[in-house]
Amino acid sequence: MCEYAYYNKNKQLYCKLNDKMCLFSRYCMKQNKYIHREGADNCYMALEESKRKIPNDACYVRFVRKGFVYVEIGDKVIKIKDTLGNIENYVYVSLDKNGEYKISLSPIEKEVETQSQTQQEEKPKKRQYNRKKK
Repeated sequence: MCEYAYYNKNKQLYCKLNDKMCLFSRYCMKQNKYIHREGADNCYMALEESKRKIPNDACYVRFVRKGFVYVEIGDKVIKIKDTLGNIENYVYVSLDKNGEYKISLSPIEKEVETQSQTQQEEKPKKRQYNRKKK
């Protein structure tokens, strides 16, 4: 059963997030009460609530399948090889020098830039020309 579902005084299944009747509930004649339907794991209300609990720098994990982690980065879902094994709802993602994504369960520290890297990134100064005014 969903962690946000509860029974009200009329024995109907309600959602704690919006205080309305659960979208994934149905009435069971055998049990004589409302129960969860199949597919309650895909409830968009619960998914949005779990996304809100994620730290700022972390990325939401959609699912793990066949040794790969499917991570939501911005508007895209990226497939990354699972090197951790035991993954929860979020991971921290970094891009290495080879252009491959790496994941970790703890925040990733940014590398300290060396002087040679910062000198290469500096933009060349624009030349100023003295123009005669008429």
